[in-house]
Amino acid sequence: MPLVRTQIMLTEEELRRLRRIAKMRGQSVSALVREILDENLGDEAEARKARRQRVLAELREISQRLAEQAPGLVHTPEDLNAMREERMDELMSNLHH
Repeated sequence: MPLVRTQIMLTEEELRRLRRIAKMRGQSVSALVREILDENLGDEAEARKARRQRVLAELREISQRLAEQAPGLVHTPEDLNAMREERMDELMSNLHH
């Protein structure tokens, strides 16, 4: 992937630490910053995915409880598709009359 030049503002201490770590690893400060960004942005994406999965699981549980407590209140995707198809048929029938 092509690299793009950008600027960031760092404290003198942050830059000193980056230079020291980069030197210890035998890499440039730019390479070190890209590595740190990749690691942290990847972690953020994984954390968002995990949160999304937890929320979906909770929603499934809530949906199941509602379906048990109030049958007919919660519609499955199959129910919704059937209702949509019925409505489409009804609309098409009205167009032809």
